[in-house]
Amino acid sequence: MLLFLAGIVDAIGFIHLKNGLFVSFMSGNTTHVAMLLSNHQYGQSMSYIGVILLFVTGITVGEMIAVLQKNNYRWLVMSSVSVLLCSTVFIEPITIPMVTNFILAFAMGIQNIALRITISKAMPLTFATAFLANTGREFAMLLLGQGDKNIFIKQFCLWLSIFIGAIVGSQLMTFSLSYALVVPTVLSLCIAGLLFWLKDLTNED
Repeated sequence: MLLFLAGIVDAIGFIHLKNGLFVSFMSGNTTHVAMLLSNHQYGQSMSYIGVILLFVTGITVGEMIAVLQKNNYRWLVMSSVSVLLCSTVFIEPITIPMVTNFILAFAMGIQNIALRITISKAMPLTFATAFLANTGREFAMLLLGQGDKNIFIKQFCLWLSIFIGAIVGSQLMTFSLSYALVVPTVLSLCIAGLLFWLKDLTNED
């Protein structure tokens, strides 16, 4: 659900600005910044740099929530994401498009802390390349007769969640941006509620 949400928001942010700027896929933004700087397009690069910085700031804030609220951080993190996504619905009509994308990038940074293996090891939620790389490795092990089919399916489904989310986000953007943002906002609220309900089962400490 978290990866599906990330795919939706990334597609919405990308289509909203129509300039190849992602709000959760920082690998693509990093490449764009490098190309723009190498061509001395410093003004245009500022948007990408701003999104990257806000994404990292979001992760920093999410990490602080996780450390300070170990028993409640998952639902608190997703509640924060829900508030930010909801705010974009109201802010978008009265600000320039870049402000909306800045908020979305900040929200996606925070969301990256929502899924952890332990309190000190978070699972990045917007790194599609990693899921594809893991899928390839597990497929290789299967071909060699040493792999686990369930692990292969799991890694592939993680990537597929982002992919399907991006399709849904693209379809939502055929309507207005405000309408499109309602879906990830409601989804994030549902995830926050589910994590609150499951918090006693998911605490490691």
